[in-house]
Amino acid sequence: MWRKAAAASLVAAPIALTVATGVDPALGIPEQYGIYRQHPDAVQAHSILLHWAWVLFVPGLLGLLAPIRQRGAVLARIAWIAVIVGLTTFSALMANDFVLLALEQTLPNDQVQAVDEKFLAMSVTVIGWQWPGLIGWGLSLILTPIAAARARVIDWWTAGAALLGMGLYLAFAISPVPLCLLGPIVMIGAYGRAAWLLVRPRAAAEEPDTFGAYRRRVGIISLYAAPLSFAIGMATVPDWSGDLADSVAKPVQTQVSALFLHFAWVLFVPAVLAVAARANRFTQVAAGITVVALINFSGLMVGDSADLAARQVLDAATADRVSETLGGLAAFTFGWALPSMVLTLLGLIAVGIGAAVSGLTRWWVAALVVAGVVAFLALGLGPIGVTGPLLLLAGFGLIARDLRRTATPAAQPTPDPVPTGG
Repeated sequence: MWRKAAAASLVAAPIALTVATGVDPALGIPEQYGIYRQHPDAVQAHSILLHWAWVLFVPGLLGLLAPIRQRGAVLARIAWIAVIVGLTTFSALMANDFVLLALEQTLPNDQVQAVDEKFLAMSVTVIGWQWPGLIGWGLSLILTPIAAARARVIDWWTAGAALLGMGLYLAFAISPVPLCLLGPIVMIGAYGRAAWLLVRPRAAAEEPDTFGAYRRRVGIISLYAAPLSFAIGMATVPDWSGDLADSVAKPVQTQVSALFLHFAWVLFVPAVLAVAARANRFTQVAAGITVVALINFSGLMVGDSADLAARQVLDAATADRVSETLGGLAAFTFGWALPSMVLTLLGLIAVGIGAAVSGLTRWWVAALVVAGVVAFLALGLGPIGVTGPLLLLAGFGLIARDLRRTATPAAQPTPDPVPTGG
């Protein structure tokens, strides 16, 4: 199941990238502002497809890495972190396209430029989002095919084609059609071939599974780190009373809080995979859906920084109009924001319950996870808002302890923890 889900993601991701690139209304146009206002439907189609292309690359690339054992393990470790942290963060940056569209539909170009420049000058956001996103995006798409080829998961011709496709995409991404499509089309062929090789039955390599042991260790650590980062993010939210003026008065704290919340959801990805690798089929399916939801949900936290930039430049009433316009963009609301939040929270509950059903932990531990999600939704912001994350820390921390107690020896084969693409 895992290999097929990853293979489907490897096929779907470059197709989405190709279509997204082809419908971009800004291709070959030198003007920086005003284009989105003229083509709102095309902008939404381009941005949501581009976001989903990078989202789907995450489970696909994790699938290519999962069969690696010892050969190629060093590169695989770097690529695995780059995919989970970097590529996930990079997919979040597509939210800025929707923010720019909302700005252009509300404001003249000079004010749009002022807000955009303010957002791009935010040091915490640049260092915490843009740098890891761009670096991780590049490393994941370069190192994953190389590591997979070195481990003989795919052949070197396929890896070379994947790297060629990426190079062409970088060179011609904003060129007019059809030049801009060269890279994505080559990637369709390369990753389609990789998907076919991934699902072919073959004997496991006769070598210690050092890479699998590494994934399990990071996953168990993440079971503690994800809810802890969640608690820090909630504790540092400046507008406990709901007054957005508090966010403007404490801009660095607002950005830091958003960054911790983002990395909380990112760290839940390896945490959920660690549970799924040892659990029953229901939990594995739930984990796959939850991973995709987490990737989407983590990206929404960049909206806190974007809203902060708008409120630092504009008056409160105008900033509220921009926020309302953003919320009214159907592709953003229904193709990204709403389903990601619902499926993330329901998915964490399902994974906790699945761990108990699979005998990995006790039922009262799963109840802590359920209580943590409910408390997060019910208690709101302020000091009491940390209750939910702390309950999740207790629940998932106990699951981590139980997984460590019954750890599978690294030399024995384990199921490949590759999330489903939907």
